[in-house]
Amino acid sequence: MKRSLLVMCVLLAGCAETSVTPISKNSFLLDVSAEPVCGSTGASKVAGKMAAIETLRAGYDGFLIQGAGMQNNTQVIQTAPTGAYTSSTYTGYGNTMTGHSTTSYTGGGPMILGSYDQRLVVRMVKRNEQLFKQAVDARQYLGADWQELVKSGINTCT
Repeated sequence: MKRSLLVMCVLLAGCAETSVTPISKNSFLLDVSAEPVCGSTGASKVAGKMAAIETLRAGYDGFLIQGAGMQNNTQVIQTAPTGAYTSSTYTGYGNTMTGHSTTSYTGGGPMILGSYDQRLVVRMVKRNEQLFKQAVDARQYLGADWQELVKSGINTCT
């Protein structure tokens, strides 16, 4: 149990990548690519948090999502077995043989590849702007440790 939890933590340690492209003084395009283990929900969580983080990094207080798109680029492939073991039992009487054999295959299994991708068009607003009433407050969205998140960013979907 402890080993599988450790493996999962290692897998999630860097399961998402983000890219920010400025498109105006107060808006940017945010691209998120998350590993299959994150799922589409994990990619959405990373996108929301990164929208808030980038908003605060740019000196704004809130944000609005003006456009969104997502794509599932995951696939599952079956890998070939890596070994085979055959056992057999036969008995003979005269010129008659009876028995059976069993072949067991080991290794192989499903392999999950690809990513869940999310793209957001984010409009940033300051607290004193009229539009802030409709915006998501970036500090509230990130919670109590917002300052640490702004400094370090996020690359996990948990």
